[in-house]
Amino acid sequence: MANFDTLVLPELCNSNAEPIGTSVLAYRIGGISFGMFSGDDAHLTLDPSLQDFAMNPFLSEACDVNMRVSSVDTLPCPDRSPLFHSSGLWSLFEESLDGCEGYRLNFQRNLPGEIPYKSAWFDRNFETGHLLLSRRFFPEALPVYPLEYPLDEVLMIHRLACGYGLEVHAVGIVDEIGRGHLFLGHSGAGKSTTARLWLDQPGVQILSDDRIILRAHGDKIFMYGTPWHGDAGISSPDCATVTNIYFLEQYRHNEIVPLAPGVAAAELFARSFVPRHCAQRLKFSLGFMERVTREIPCNIFRFLPQQSAVEAIRRARD
Repeated sequence: MANFDTLVLPELCNSNAEPIGTSVLAYRIGGISFGMFSGDDAHLTLDPSLQDFAMNPFLSEACDVNMRVSSVDTLPCPDRSPLFHSSGLWSLFEESLDGCEGYRLNFQRNLPGEIPYKSAWFDRNFETGHLLLSRRFFPEALPVYPLEYPLDEVLMIHRLACGYGLEVHAVGIVDEIGRGHLFLGHSGAGKSTTARLWLDQPGVQILSDDRIILRAHGDKIFMYGTPWHGDAGISSPDCATVTNIYFLEQYRHNEIVPLAPGVAAAELFARSFVPRHCAQRLKFSLGFMERVTREIPCNIFRFLPQQSAVEAIRRARD
């Protein structure tokens, strides 16, 4: 599971802000739709980064993932050990609710003795949930984006692992002849640098410079842009087929080294976000990675962070 160490808890909203919001919201990322509605008088709003991914909740059918949002004075505290615990920011527990087996996600600041500020319960397939917001941190009169980071990504990662795909640490680029290049890398490997090198190239589209969702449709693997961008600030709701995969390494010159599928699968796993606490979900994720690296050419791309790196990819493509 991803280690979300950089969570910044929203401060209490500005008391002078206008209560502009709605009771129903929906958006789609990676071909998966998320809908939420207020269970009381809470005002909901989308994060600005999601505007290009927004759906009209009144014109769409039921979303793939649906949740009710409520404000409460006291959040539930599970009486068992968590299945997974991040660096003090969130924890996941097994919990049954109204006879339905599922999971509870609790979110708190990384401070000694800190109580949760938000708690969410979802069924085992992450199709239906109930999100509780503590009134101590989220005043009801002011609009709030209930899935603020890291819940939006945690929810996406778990839903994808239910047989739908995989989120990876990558930049997705569609070149001028329509070929889809997936550049994977750890933090600092050069994803945003790579995106900037391609940014002004005619006819090129960049889906994201940090997070990409991979899904299979028929005999093709597609990459989807996400709103979770990196330093270059690039994101798109579009998608494209993946034709080549590169694992980034900054180097003193440009060099492309082919990888065997088994080695590539291990490299892909190291740059992926998966729910490690569930053997069934992990099995699906590993199988998906095996398929991706078997069907798509994979390479190590040692590159000089200059324009020559773009030309190196073009030469390898032709």
